[in-house]
Amino acid sequence: MLAWRWLKIARWFIIAASVLVVFAGMLWLESKVFIALIVMPVALAAILSRPFVIAATAVGESVLVLILSQFTFMEADPGSIIIMMAAVWAMVGVAFAIHHPLYDITHWSWINYRKAHDLLEEVRDRKVELQQALDDLAHAYRELDLLNERVTAMRLVAEEAQAAKTIFVAKVSHEFRTPLNMIIGLTDVLMDTPEVYGDTLSPALLEDLKIVHRNCEHLSKMVNDVLDLSQTEIGRLTLRREWTNLAEDIEAALAVVRPLLEKKCLTLQVNIPADLPQIYCDRTRISQVILNLVSNAARFTDQGGITVSAQQQDQHIVVSVADTGPGVSPEDAERIFEPFCQGSGNPWRDQKGSGLGLSISRQFVELHGGQMWLESPPSIPPNGGEGKGGMGSIFSFKLPIAPPTLPSAAAARWINQDWVWHERTSKSKLPQLPYQQRILVYDDTGDLYDLLTNCSDEIEFIKADNLEQAIHEAQTVPAHAVVINTTSNHHPDLLLEQARANLPDTPLIMGAFPSRTKDMLEAGAINQLIKPIMRADLEKAIKAVGKPVSSILIVDDDPEFRQLLRRMLLMDDDTLKVSTASSGEQALAQLRRCAPDLMLIDIAMPHMDGWQTLERKQQDESTKDIPAIIISAQDLTSQPISSQTLSVTMGAGISVDKFLQCSLELSTLLLAPD
Repeated sequence: MLAWRWLKIARWFIIAASVLVVFAGMLWLESKVFIALIVMPVALAAILSRPFVIAATAVGESVLVLILSQFTFMEADPGSIIIMMAAVWAMVGVAFAIHHPLYDITHWSWINYRKAHDLLEEVRDRKVELQQALDDLAHAYRELDLLNERVTAMRLVAEEAQAAKTIFVAKVSHEFRTPLNMIIGLTDVLMDTPEVYGDTLSPALLEDLKIVHRNCEHLSKMVNDVLDLSQTEIGRLTLRREWTNLAEDIEAALAVVRPLLEKKCLTLQVNIPADLPQIYCDRTRISQVILNLVSNAARFTDQGGITVSAQQQDQHIVVSVADTGPGVSPEDAERIFEPFCQGSGNPWRDQKGSGLGLSISRQFVELHGGQMWLESPPSIPPNGGEGKGGMGSIFSFKLPIAPPTLPSAAAARWINQDWVWHERTSKSKLPQLPYQQRILVYDDTGDLYDLLTNCSDEIEFIKADNLEQAIHEAQTVPAHAVVINTTSNHHPDLLLEQARANLPDTPLIMGAFPSRTKDMLEAGAINQLIKPIMRADLEKAIKAVGKPVSSILIVDDDPEFRQLLRRMLLMDDDTLKVSTASSGEQALAQLRRCAPDLMLIDIAMPHMDGWQTLERKQQDESTKDIPAIIISAQDLTSQPISSQTLSVTMGAGISVDKFLQCSLELSTLLLAPD
């Protein structure tokens, strides 16, 4: 501020000094040169200062000229004075004319300078904020990276837990199937040949044995359902839908529980209309749902009875099972469909159940696009009168009669605006099934077709026994794709080229999925039986050996199971020679000593398991040709298989655009978890 003030004083001093010099020269030197320099102070003022100073300088010089013209020592005629003043003010005009645009430019520059200065300050502030935001982002990124690591660790833990659960389910199913096999096998022997035990069984005892046998078979199916349920969590359980009569399924479920109802003196009411339409569903799964609900109602009801009803509501069928049991408390109603939930009340806990039935049933219903719910007290009035039961409960589920139809493609180019719409006089009675894609499958292993049908029930798979049949089927009725699976090493590309030549407009997909029985066949086994084993299945497996069987070796570490198989084998043929072995070493010794016509061998045995025994048998030339049937509680063919290669081609070839799109979609699919 002080420097600026001295600068202004210096400007005024220069202008004033120039005025004094000019007028001093005119007075003392009396030179006309100084008269011509009278415009110099105005010019200096225009250069050094603002318009106000220019005008003040011009006024000051004009006043001095008028004052000095009154003295006689300044000889000047009036014309000279006028010329001097005109020159001064002409310079003022010139200065103003020059200074005005300069002033505008300077003013504009100053304003823009201030704006630029303000923007610079704002940019500096924004820079600070941006730096802070970058620091915050870096911190958030570090936290996100740490969170990602934790999520990855948790995902690995979840995958390990899922794998542990799968192993647990497999082992538990094995433990279930072994005693179930004993119960079913022994009751089967008791019912079919009671004379084996020397005494004739009473009709009441035989009836009870039938109930035991039927419920054990149901429990065996439940074990399989639990295994299937574990597959739903990884998306591998598919529904095999068909048109079925729901009334027949309800009657079949009631036939199972009727003996229990009669034993407990409970009433049974069935309200099913005669015109109940058929429903498109997986009959096995829905039958399991109905049986679970009816069985629960029968088990938890001690007085009164149960009522089973079914009715159509719009495009759905609602099935309800009501009982007069103790009911479900409000706190239990919120979690009754959770796995292993049996309620907090004593009536529920006293019933020895797994708590999986309702959870499994609800998932089966939801897989069909339906709903399951519970109506519990106090909304339900007492059923059966006073003293004949409790408030009870009603379990209901709703299923769509037909699957949802996909919207059809628009056909606007076929529509004429002059056409008049006429409603059909009669409705079509044919069921409207969803549109299905059609895929032809040629598989030299014989297993891929069944695996594909289990993966999806929304695709029509057509099985071909050979490539020629697949080509003929595709030429007769077009397919969306032809799938070729071969494990042969003899020029598999020739099959693909042959199909490509005959089907130029059909996508061809080739894989190399091995047979599910590959390990079993390589080990020397010809078949497998899954526990629990029925006598009919055992007879069928023996007949499938393809040669007469007069001697059989049973290899199992469970003496009770060995005795059960022995009895089942000797029921129809007492001339059959049956020997047993409790271990793999003992079995190999008996095979070398006296080779039987057939060997039945368990996989899970201590010290030397079934696989090791079969491997040793295959290495010995004297025992190599003895056929073997594996007996196990685990389905060896249920293990997932994979193909190491994938080939895709089409007669017309694949363009670059389609190749890129297929590459991106395929990479996304391959990198996704199973």
